[in-house]
Amino acid sequence: MPGRTTQVAVAAAVLLASVTLSFYGFRSSRSQRSVRAGLRQFECTQAGDRSRYTVIASTQDTKGEYLKVQEYIRPGMPGFSPGRSGSPPLHIHNSQEECFTVNSGSFSYVVDGVEGYLKHGDKPACIPAGKPHQFWNGDNTTALDMEFTLTPAGTFEQFIRTFCGLASDAGTVDNVSPLQMLVLFPYGDMQLADMPKPVWLFVERIVVPVLQSLHIYKPVYPEYAGDTYT
Repeated sequence: MPGRTTQVAVAAAVLLASVTLSFYGFRSSRSQRSVRAGLRQFECTQAGDRSRYTVIASTQDTKGEYLKVQEYIRPGMPGFSPGRSGSPPLHIHNSQEECFTVNSGSFSYVVDGVEGYLKHGDKPACIPAGKPHQFWNGDNTTALDMEFTLTPAGTFEQFIRTFCGLASDAGTVDNVSPLQMLVLFPYGDMQLADMPKPVWLFVERIVVPVLQSLHIYKPVYPEYAGDTYT
């Protein structure tokens, strides 16, 4: 069937690109990692701008029951989606509920294609596990100060520490190898929702193990996440 043929071709291209780019040196700046493990507050660079994260209740604090983080998104900060300031990629948490509250500013989000909006004083917006979602600063002229809670904590704290560490050391997310990002997302128990499901499964089950077995990329680095998470 044409649909399946296309999917197989795309999957094969992803694997070929993974190996080729890796052997030709298209890698993250692994030799230039700065020590950031254990910091309660850290910044994350996206396209030369920065958001700030403050861990309110860490994975260790709650013994893995939940993770609570404050995020501060500056006005005008670029995002992964055009026109959505500070937005992460459209993604899915496989086994965690994520709840958002707003301290100040305007919080916009989309879940399963349906958009919503939060301001200070509104009840939390909670997104069940398995739902594709994205959020952004809804008012690009003022800062957004918000909090998110993931239940259970899982490995997301290690994920966000590593993601931000790589981005900050590289100067911008754009300078981090996309192959490194592909290794990182499954470790955080997440899917990139814009990627067709068959392709994502191929990446998760074939490409990522190959990259890790060749010691090309790791899903987490002790300089960012601590020795406990290696």
